[in-house]
Amino acid sequence: MGVTAFIIVGSRPSFTPGIPNLGYLLLLYENDRPAWELIPLYPELQKDLRGHSIVWIPSIENMLEDALLMIGIYVVKDEELIEKAKITFRGSLDERIEIYDFDRKELENLRSIARKKLQNYDIALVIIPEEDSTIRRQLGILREYGDLWYQVSLPDKKLSHTPGFFEEVLSSKHGNSQYWGYTEAFWKIFNKLEEKSTDKKKFRDGIEAFNSYRERFRKMSDNEIYFTLVQVIFYSGMNGKTVSKRVHTILKYLGDFRKVANYTEEDIKRIMNDRNMIRNLKKIRACIHNAKEFQRIVESYGSFVNYLESFDVDPTNYHDIKTKLAPELIKKFKGIGRVTVYHFLMDLGFGVMKPDRTILRLFHRLGWLPTSDPTEENIERTIQICSEISSETGFWIRTVDIVLVSFCQEGGNLELGVPEGICTRNPKCQECPLRERCLLHK
Repeated sequence: MGVTAFIIVGSRPSFTPGIPNLGYLLLLYENDRPAWELIPLYPELQKDLRGHSIVWIPSIENMLEDALLMIGIYVVKDEELIEKAKITFRGSLDERIEIYDFDRKELENLRSIARKKLQNYDIALVIIPEEDSTIRRQLGILREYGDLWYQVSLPDKKLSHTPGFFEEVLSSKHGNSQYWGYTEAFWKIFNKLEEKSTDKKKFRDGIEAFNSYRERFRKMSDNEIYFTLVQVIFYSGMNGKTVSKRVHTILKYLGDFRKVANYTEEDIKRIMNDRNMIRNLKKIRACIHNAKEFQRIVESYGSFVNYLESFDVDPTNYHDIKTKLAPELIKKFKGIGRVTVYHFLMDLGFGVMKPDRTILRLFHRLGWLPTSDPTEENIERTIQICSEISSETGFWIRTVDIVLVSFCQEGGNLELGVPEGICTRNPKCQECPLRERCLLHK
């Protein structure tokens, strides 16, 4: 494919508006293996790189960020970034680096440092991806670089074939400008679902109910919180309609944590023999284990609410929820993982949402995520996007979640009167209000 993108690197423009004072050129080659080549444009800069260019083989899912990482190390020469890079890459930074060979967590730590540091330097970037360049799908990451000065330009002759996601990027002057997408897309989805709803009052009442989830755990009993945990475990990996039909049976057997904590093997057999029950032994055993753990917590703290409050976490602060509360819940309870823990906390009224696979798929189709896989990066970015939508629309994040899921899942959402979704596995593109902006549709 040859060169599919290049980045002009220089200092922020002074006398000529919109044009940086040039210094370096980054070329992206996407052949069998992609490669970034950093080329200094002047002799004095060539001395800094010992007279030659620098080549990195990036990871495909972080191709654009790996280029920014190169800029942080070789152009702005941030000392902290250089020291961390030497440790991560185990040696000299003067040689060709095949970045995908190194530890993922260490690489993500490097990228997170670059996100914080680059915006503090007097640099400017002009990013020019060709139509077939992979980094077109990764432009959304630029949001996380704060005040970094950049422009994104697309070749004029190809603009008519460019997904609308990039239209606002083209006119941006620096990293603070808003891309087309998050909130505008949400409102289009919301309006389409209301239009499809067979009961408009039911739709409005449902939205109001989900909007009242904010910090609802404070008003919930211990059994209500425990059964919320039970439902999260049963819904995980299963058809939502199947679970919803059998919630009453699940409640009959697993609704009281004190009773469940004392279950024996005979009780498990009795549950498994009920045809109306979801007879998943692993989930049932997880709920029994959790009931015992739940009971210990209530006996120690007086209530599960007291236990949650002992973490001293602001229910609206995602960072604290992620770093302080979520890891402990994953350790204590079976059937709870890095995605389902957010489902549980979301249903308790914390300011997070479950990065459901259907939402990841939607965001990938819109070009907001590099893939639809539930990677740590994609989970993080999905929650951040939904938090921004929540902030700008005034809807609590639980409402944002249910609207997006209803738009994406096969069965829509009967609580909102929506009979079927649109951006499903086999999408109904002709009904979709976002089709002109969708990479899949294009």
